[in-house]
Amino acid sequence: MFTGIVEELGVVTAVDARSEAASLTISCHTVLADASHGASIAVNGVCLTVTSLLRDGVALDETASRAGPTGISTGATAFTADVMRETLVRSALGVLTAGDRVNLERPVRLTDRLGGHLVQGHVDGVAEVLDRQIAEHWELVRFALPSGLDRYLVEKGSVTVDGVSLTVVEVVPAVGDAPASFTVSLIPTTLEDTTLGHRVPGSRVNLEVDVLAKYVEKLHAGLAGTPEPNGLPR
Repeated sequence: MFTGIVEELGVVTAVDARSEAASLTISCHTVLADASHGASIAVNGVCLTVTSLLRDGVALDETASRAGPTGISTGATAFTADVMRETLVRSALGVLTAGDRVNLERPVRLTDRLGGHLVQGHVDGVAEVLDRQIAEHWELVRFALPSGLDRYLVEKGSVTVDGVSLTVVEVVPAVGDAPASFTVSLIPTTLEDTTLGHRVPGSRVNLEVDVLAKYVEKLHAGLAGTPEPNGLPR
């Protein structure tokens, strides 16, 4: 479980394409301070498992990567993670290339403050940046929504975009050929410390709606005696 508060911008140093899968190597520092083999790290909002730790390009063996109760003594400077076909299909991780920056966050601890909102790291769909309106102290960004997801977004509600917890400003339903869309306001800190400051119209971003909305929908359908929703679009 995450909160959508990005801790660090990592850099993709390698993408190893495999049969219906891929392995990412990501250079970073902050999120590796207490990482170990098998740990979870959210990459652009997608929960991935650390498959190996590297120090200056050299892979640490599994024993070393588990050194100490928190792995602090490993001194790792990068990690690798496998991305399966389902994740490549349902997220924008499949378009990452070496040199791309990515938002990184470690899982929340039970003793942590919940700075954003409850984020699972399970992408519901890929949204597209439609336009950006630049003001002196903030930017308003509009995203096109995949079909069927607009019902989970409400004004002033929460949404996760590329792993960043944001507040929805406006939700616009689909009209004719125009897809449903929503807007968010980005403050300077978000623009500087996350990838959202560099997403241009046409960019694809990972989207996770508030899981509480999905549970409410399912419970309401059961109480009303109506068939459960068919689920999110694939």
